[in-house]
Parts: sequence; structure tokens; C-alpha cells
Amino acid sequence: MKYRPLDRSRDEIRLLEILPGRSNNDQQSDVWSNAHESDREDLVECQLNHYIFEKTHSATSLVDQSYSYKQSALDWNHDYAAPAMQEPIKWRYPWGDFVALSYAWGDHNITREVLINGDRAVLGRNLESALRVLRDKQPVKTGYKIWIDALSINQQDVHERDQEVKRMHRIYKEAYAVAVWLGPEADESNKAMRLVRILSQACEIGTDQNLGDSLRQHPEFLGEGSWSALSQLLGRTYWNRLWILQEVALGGNQTAILCGLEAVTWQQLYNAVYLFGTHNIDIMFSLIDRETRAVGIPNSGLNRNRIIHLNDEQKVQDGEAEEQVMCMLDLGRKSLSVDPRDKVYGLLGMMKESVVSRIKVDYHADLSEVYTAFARAFIVADDSLEILEQCSWHGSDLPSWVPDWTDMDHYRLFSGRSNYHATKGLTMQCRFVVDQYEILSLCTKALKIDEIDGLGFSYYEQLLSSTKPTDEMTQSVQHLNRYTSERGLQEAVWRTLVGNRTPTGKNAPDNYRFLLDCVPETGDSAGKSWRGLRAFSRLVNQSADLYIAGKSLHSFFPGDRTVLKNPRVAQEAMEQMFRYLRTRRLITTSTGFLGIAPHASQKADCVVLIPGCNVPLLLRPMGEQRYKMVGSCYLHGFMEGEAIDRSSPGELHFEQVVLV
Repeated sequence: MKYRPLDRSRDEIRLLEILPGRSNNDQQSDVWSNAHESDREDLVECQLNHYIFEKTHSATSLVDQSYSYKQSALDWNHDYAAPAMQEPIKWRYPWGDFVALSYAWGDHNITREVLINGDRAVLGRNLESALRVLRDKQPVKTGYKIWIDALSINQQDVHERDQEVKRMHRIYKEAYAVAVWLGPEADESNKAMRLVRILSQACEIGTDQNLGDSLRQHPEFLGEGSWSALSQLLGRTYWNRLWILQEVALGGNQTAILCGLEAVTWQQLYNAVYLFGTHNIDIMFSLIDRETRAVGIPNSGLNRNRIIHLNDEQKVQDGEAEEQVMCMLDLGRKSLSVDPRDKVYGLLGMMKESVVSRIKVDYHADLSEVYTAFARAFIVADDSLEILEQCSWHGSDLPSWVPDWTDMDHYRLFSGRSNYHATKGLTMQCRFVVDQYEILSLCTKALKIDEIDGLGFSYYEQLLSSTKPTDEMTQSVQHLNRYTSERGLQEAVWRTLVGNRTPTGKNAPDNYRFLLDCVPETGDSAGKSWRGLRAFSRLVNQSADLYIAGKSLHSFFPGDRTVLKNPRVAQEAMEQMFRYLRTRRLITTSTGFLGIAPHASQKADCVVLIPGCNVPLLLRPMGEQRYKMVGSCYLHGFMEGEAIDRSSPGELHFEQVVLV
């Protein structure tokens, strides 16, 4: 397909107009047909044209300044049927309006033919199926055009791609609507879409707790197969695609979620996955596990964390909440992209201008150059070192203070907005230098707290073996207790195991102390229970002999009671353990403190506080005041600024460190 360059002096944009099909019959059954396009009479036909993006005062919609297009949701649930009396559409542009499509490209080797401007063009099968369904939907029939990255951007023109990536925020933000295409009907997806509507409605009318109780008594109440279908729907490849993060975030809560011929709104999906789960997460996961086991398919969960953060980001983009850049960087790290540079470029649309203006989108640049430039730009623009919490020990050629966004196994201490305050407002003091080894280094002040003495085994949920293969326990040498008493030590243990937080980020309540009364599973039962109990059991069993202030870890869990005495609190506390302990391990320090650190930690790694970063960091000495980042850590007794509170300004002795 031949492209004409966009005229940037005229603010041009390419949009697709899907022409009416010859027949509406058997639309869905033909979506995944294996027939060759050349053998089919009904190719999807489109026109791809240039339009001036800037709104003009001649646009009808601008006559009524009170008209809010964001409040007027389009109807994607019904095929078009021309009404006898149709209210005129208030177009915002002289040429009409447009919808931005969000979808997964899919396998590039599986293609279908369409007609674009009269010529045959080859598209990915998933995109062709989207066009085939969309052409009979009401918005397209009434004249809305579509912006689609694969077609609206000349993907072979790297310079144009560089330019359009920076315009993605504006495109998705100013689109009349965003439409998500999950793919054709499959794996009983219609049941899943129906379940979303039911759960959402229960939340809207206040019957969600009653519905949860009914499901506990009658698991089949909403129909067999609905929960496994929902798990598979939210396990589709679309949800792991990096570019969808900003596309959904900029679309708002009326974003349409289409699967086959069915559609729900983002708000309905959020209600079903998050709000309904507020009081019913136990039965939701139980039913999913029950149904997926019954039919022998993988349990994909609900992608709940991703949906929660995307919903929060919609509020950020609408100016209704504070920014949560770290959360979106977390999601981007764990998302899939063809080009690893997109781990940065694909998130620029959600970042503040002070960061974006310092980034040059360049797909010819070396990956380390892109990641280093972003880390530096973020530090300068944000006037903080919060991004250091995204760093982990890596073997790449990146400086250790630069996050490696290709590392999908990294987790921050808490996945939401940063809610620790270890440095309690101390301002960042740093500068960038090229050292004698020609490495761009970060020079900063650091307050050394302690160093690691003992280490337990690291916890990896995805492994079937008892420990990560390269792990070994390093026994504590020192037996000091810095928590003043036996009761203080016990409190340090249970608060450390949950990072002193609930799953929603609040301070852990005193009743989490019940963890000390729980019995870790052993033998055949270990690994077969819900994930929170697995996390608790494996951590305690694996590191049972680690000494904490002279006492073995297992001695803190006498096992005289079971978690069933308080199942609600058990579920919440152990769920937090699962989220918090992934890829981490227990540590003790030389002066008697207890904490949690990354799996790559070693004996004698230094625990430091660096102004501008709200959590303690682990550094590995490399000689000559040079250090490498190992990662962030939890050290009980230092997370809320206690080190600052315990000392007068003159007693805090910061030293210069160079991170290489």
C-alpha cells in the first residue's frame, strides 16, 4: 500500500472509513474463516484519507460550547438500523469525527486481505476481523471514521513513526471514543460478557454482597462455565500488549470493550472485576479455580491489578487524581512489545510534559541510550530519585542506576503509589558525571544504615521446586535484637512479612498479628492451596532455620491454631504476603534489624537512605566510593522516617556515593 506523507504544516491525520458490507448475514461465523480472501466475495472495503486534525469554528459541535462529547457514549451493542427520526450528529470537525481503535496486532504470519482505496492490502487476521465486525456497528454506519495505528501510521517510515508516537496522547485523548477489540467470540466469551454485565449491575444497585453470598451457597448460580470464560477473556493477549496502557487510560470509563458481537463499557468491566471483588474476591477466585480445573485449562486469573491501575490512570488523565507514573512504569515493564524501546516510548502519552520534552523519540537509537536518557530525564524533571526503586541487579551494559525495563520479574515494594516515607522529605542532591571508566554515573549523598548479615531463601511462586535453583541460605552470625523485647521482635516479624501494609496500601492493622498463629502447610498439601497460603507456607518452610535475633524463623510459628479461625483476615494478610514477597527474601542485618530484600542480595550489601527516594536501597561496594544498585528493600523500623526522627540534623552523617 502506497502512502502519501502527512502534511504537518496542516496538522494532517490519516483516518479509515469502513464502507458498508454487501451482506450482514453470517458476520460472526466468517470472522475466523480459513478461506482465502481471493475466494471470498465480501472483502472488507475501506478508504484511507488525510484529514486536518485541528478543529475549526465551522464545526457544528462548536456552536454549542456546553456540549460534552465525553458524556455521550456511543452504542456498540447493536448493529445499525436507521431510525425514522434521527437527531443530527454534532460533529466536532468539518469532516465528521473519529474513534481510536485499541487492539492486539497478533501473529504477523497469519494475514487476511482487505481493499483499501480500491487496492488489495494484507492485514493481520485480528485487525481484519475487527474491521469486519465494526463496519456494521452503529457508530461506523453513522459516519465515524477510525484511527488505527497499523494503517494510520506508515510503519515503514521510521521518521513518521517517531513523530506520530509523540502525538499518540493527543490522538487517543481527543478521539470521540476509544474502542477496544479483544477478538472474535471464542472460549465461551459471550458467557463472560454476560457475567460482566450481571456483576456490574449488582455493584450499581448495591446487591453485590448478597450475590456473593448466593454464589458461596450455590456456585453454579450464574451458570456453569461463566467464570472460566471470564478468566480466559481477561487472559487474552490484548491485555499484555504495552500500547494498550495509554490507549485505555486516555479513553475514559465509557471506552467500549468489544468481543465478537458483544460489547460492554470499561466502567462495567471495572465494576465486575474490582468493585464486585471488594467483598467477594474469595469466591471469585474459588469459582475460577474450580471451573478451570474442571475443564483442564490454565487459570489466567483476572488481570485485576492491571485493570485497577488502568482505571486509576483514567482518573489521572481526566485531572481527577494525582499522577501514578511508577504504577504505569510497573505495568509497562510487564507488558509485551515488539520493540523494547517502546517500554519507554509507549508510556510517554501518560507522562507530564517536563519529562516528555526531554525525550527524543528515536527508533534508531541504541536501547541502553534510550533507557539511560529516560532515567536521566525523569530524575531531572521529577526532581527526585524515586525511579531508583525500579532498579534491580542486572547483567546488562546499563548503569546500575538505570532501570532495565526488559526485566519483567522486577516488583516494587508496593505496586500502587509510593506510600513509604523512609527519607521523610529530604531533598534530592545528585549530579551526573562521566567517570574515568567512561560510564555515566550518578553521584549522590547517602546515609548508611547497616549491612546484610543473614539471608533466607527467595520466594518464587512460579517455580515448582522448593527454592530458586541458584539460591542458598546465608545464616545470620549476629544475634542482636534491635526491637527492644520479645514482643517487639514478634511484631517486627509479622509486620515485615507483609511490608507493614494491607493490599490497598494502608498500614497493616494489629490483627495481622494472627499470622504468628498460622500453621504453614507441608507435604502433599503444600502448593495446592490458594496463593496467599502458598506464599506464607513456602517462605516459612524454606527459611525455617534462619536465625532472627538468635531464634529460628519457625519458632515464631508454634502451630497451635489454624488460619480458619479468622479466614477473612487470613485471606487479606496472606494475599499481601503473596504480592509483597515475590522474588524477595528475608534478611537480617549486622546490628539486629529485620527486613525483606531482592533475591540478588548478598551478605555485606549496604542498606542506605538516599534523599529523594522514599525507600531504603541496597548498594554493593565496588571500591573507591563506587557502588552498584542491587534494589530497594524493606527494613523494619526505617520505613516511616524513623532514622530522620531519631536524629538531630547535625547527627545525620551523609557520605558521597557514586552509582555506576
